[in-house]
Amino acid sequence: MPFVKKLSRLGNSSGLILDRPLLQQVDIEPDSEVEVSVENNAIVIHPHRYASDGNARAAGRKVIRGRRRLLERLSK
Repeated sequence: MPFVKKLSRLGNSSGLILDRPLLQQVDIEPDSEVEVSVENNAIVIHPHRYASDGNARAAGRKVIRGRRRLLERLSK
């Protein structure tokens, strides 16, 4: 069942208070980082998950391969 909530003014922005039971349902702790996006005219909030070490290494290798010459020049 959907919750009906009211937005609160926070300066030039708006805030939304999410109740603890709702956050617990999606495994989000207070003060956690979340990802916010717009999909099909709806605001979507996901728990932020950091990249695994393997994924981070693969991304780093890709950048190094693509920018090898630049990185070599900068290292001198």
